[in-house]
Amino acid sequence: MEKRVSKSAWTALILFGFIGQIAWAIENMEFNIFLFNEIGGTSNDIARMVAWSAVVSTVATLAMGIISDRLRHRRGFLCWGYICWGILTAAFSLLSRSNTARLWPSLTSTEVLMRTVGLVILMDCCMSFFGSMANDAGFNTWVTEITPSFQRAQVEGVLNVFPLLALLVVAGAAGVLVAQFGWKLFFILTGILVSLCGVIGLWIVEEPEHVQAKEMTTVSAIFYGFRPSVIRENRMYYTLLGTLCLFNCSVQIFMPYLLIYLEKTLGFDAGTYSLVMAIVIIAASICSILIGKIGMNTDRKKLTQLGLCFYGIGLLGASVMRTPLLFVIAGTVMMSGYVTVLTFLMSALRDTTPKEHVGMFQGIRLIATVLIPMLIGPYIGAFVIAHSNSGVYTNSYGEIVSLPVPAVFVVAALCGLLVFLPLMHQKQDSKEQDSN
Repeated sequence: MEKRVSKSAWTALILFGFIGQIAWAIENMEFNIFLFNEIGGTSNDIARMVAWSAVVSTVATLAMGIISDRLRHRRGFLCWGYICWGILTAAFSLLSRSNTARLWPSLTSTEVLMRTVGLVILMDCCMSFFGSMANDAGFNTWVTEITPSFQRAQVEGVLNVFPLLALLVVAGAAGVLVAQFGWKLFFILTGILVSLCGVIGLWIVEEPEHVQAKEMTTVSAIFYGFRPSVIRENRMYYTLLGTLCLFNCSVQIFMPYLLIYLEKTLGFDAGTYSLVMAIVIIAASICSILIGKIGMNTDRKKLTQLGLCFYGIGLLGASVMRTPLLFVIAGTVMMSGYVTVLTFLMSALRDTTPKEHVGMFQGIRLIATVLIPMLIGPYIGAFVIAHSNSGVYTNSYGEIVSLPVPAVFVVAALCGLLVFLPLMHQKQDSKEQDSN
């Protein structure tokens, strides 16, 4: 009989899960604003920073997961990773054009700007490396190994709340903190929070009892998860990866444009769209926790399919709703379906992760569930917007761009329908495995 997650493990899971998502939310949202407003970078500089950090995060997760497997050690990568993650975040307080000019007094003002932008991008890549080591390779591996199969839906239900709450906290608090105390103190306080989490973890995080890693060379480990024979042996795992990849591509079609749609297309003021998002996020968070508990004793495949139906219905509703109240209803249905699908797919993915390569497969997971969807989804959304009859507006970078259109929700819903195909295949695989 598998042991339930202990109280100390629950404490660590909640602490690291929430603080980690706050750190990622700051990296994804506030660093771009810092580069543009404080340093003077362009939208192209922001695009370069996002692209490089995504690549570094993926490589770091794959490499550090392999090393973690080889050393059969999770606690150190998790705790010390968070400590270093916080230090690198606090180091952003040192970045400014005036500091660059002091270090290289012979540079012209244009060269100072270029050098500072380069340093910000480099620092973001370093921070992303340790963030991926700590959260993607460390925390997610640790969660997989300490969570029994029967409790994974409950754990995923809780974990899926944190990105939503982190978005709510960062969107609401970051602007106020920067306005009151400035970027320097903001980065220092954030860094201390993340590092403190790692320090606390040294006292409360326990090493998993069974780290079943196989010995292999580094080169073999890097390419192991891409071998056709490995894919065939772990067919269910890769089927679930494909399912998550399709689902996240659907999400990325509309999500990058959601706030712009609410503000510019529907004309909601800042207070209104913030309230709309807050209600939707809180409702979806409650749904995530409840669904996680229900999933411990219910057919997870059926609940996943039901969640996918709610997700699609909510998206179609969002495409026609024009008032705040109606959009809250559609958004709540959509986000509740979203967290339901994510909860059960992720719990099933943890169930099927090869136990002898848990750390290494976190890198494979990141490629399929984050990197590919972020490279595909937003461009589909941009294509739909560019080829629709929509108005234009001037964004915060001074560029004339097209307004997001309701069609992005419809296309996202259609893409979401494709998720039923691997879900049906997953069901067939389950029956085959049961008969063997």
